[in-house]
Amino acid sequence: MESVIKKLREQNRYTQVKLAEELGISRQALIKYENMEQEPPLSVIRAVAKIFSVSYECLIDNELPVESTSEDDTMIAELAKNFVKLNESEKKAVFEMARIMANC
Repeated sequence: MESVIKKLREQNRYTQVKLAEELGISRQALIKYENMEQEPPLSVIRAVAKIFSVSYECLIDNELPVESTSEDDTMIAELAKNFVKLNESEKKAVFEMARIMANC
């Protein structure tokens, strides 16, 4: 399994040396984080998130955010428009259904 740190580094065309220098860590430490042999400390997670403009959550969960498409954006806008028309119990039901479906 490849780490998000490695994916982000490669997508942004950073070398291990360059990223390690920006993080203030050794290249060997970065290799351990990339190979998931060792958990990076919170300070490194924060720094990686800042450098690559991603959330801490994607680094902690080891998942990159999914890029949305214009079709996704259209559907989300329509969902939001319809969602505000619902009463509170209907909103809770829709939210719970979406949560359940997302975890399938």
